[in-house]
Amino acid sequence: MYSIIGGDSKTYGPVTVDEIRRWIREGRADERTKIKPEGSGEWVELGSLSEFFPAPQSTPPRISTRPAPTALSEPGELGVGHCLHRSWQVYRQDPWKITGVIGIVFFGQFLLNSIPLAGALLAFLLNGPILGGVYQFCLQNLKGHPGGVRDVTETVKDRFLPCFLATTVSSLLAFGPFLLALIPAAALFGASGVVAEKLAEHPSLLLGMGLPLLAGFMGMMYLLICWSLAVPLAACSMSDFWTAMTLSWRGVRKNFWPYLGLLLILGAINLLGILCLLVGLFVTIPVTFLATMVAYEQIFRASDPR
Repeated sequence: MYSIIGGDSKTYGPVTVDEIRRWIREGRADERTKIKPEGSGEWVELGSLSEFFPAPQSTPPRISTRPAPTALSEPGELGVGHCLHRSWQVYRQDPWKITGVIGIVFFGQFLLNSIPLAGALLAFLLNGPILGGVYQFCLQNLKGHPGGVRDVTETVKDRFLPCFLATTVSSLLAFGPFLLALIPAAALFGASGVVAEKLAEHPSLLLGMGLPLLAGFMGMMYLLICWSLAVPLAACSMSDFWTAMTLSWRGVRKNFWPYLGLLLILGAINLLGILCLLVGLFVTIPVTFLATMVAYEQIFRASDPR
């Protein structure tokens, strides 16, 4: 039997050899994880124990930082206060590096998107994977393994298709309710015989057209929120895009109101960043990404010992 220290600095155990091997297979523990055999007073690295990382390898195998798809029997609970506190705590540990990496990535993305003609295509193909790379970079900082721009580029290379599809498919499906709402609004306008210039003179017609459009917009926003963690899941785990969308849907729906509250608070914080002559965004945007990934860990990694 063994005790093990997770990435949250909590002690788990005692657990069996088979349980630890399962955590290794799932990417929830690696050779750097601290472990203590039962009856021993000394903590050692998991990679130093031959029963988990056997010889003759000269260097213990590294486990991917992207775990297997999360099996959500029950999503975790989201704490808004913890998300804000934890994100600010991690940001304060290395603000220049975190801001620098995110700033470099987004500046490079801006340059790519600004290329004449090809920029629109590059934006369509790369914006989702690049966003996933930023989420992966923030997650590694939360776990105490700060990386750099390489986290982003490796995510774009290794997880391009799941991130691209998670972004594209969720956006297309979420836009569906608004498109459907256009049908009754357009039919009502066409049947009225009123020209567009005279719409302001017919408030009842405006109300009749506006109600389905408002309902469609609200439906679109609801779907976008429920699928907003699909890209982090696609980037930071080995999930395919549909699994990522399914997990995001289940996890966010259970925590919908706290998660919506977090989004509104983060939006207000970024608005303050804009009011500070835009300079404040260099702080608020990194904190926003970190807070999102704290929420991600709370919802999808509640039972993960890493």
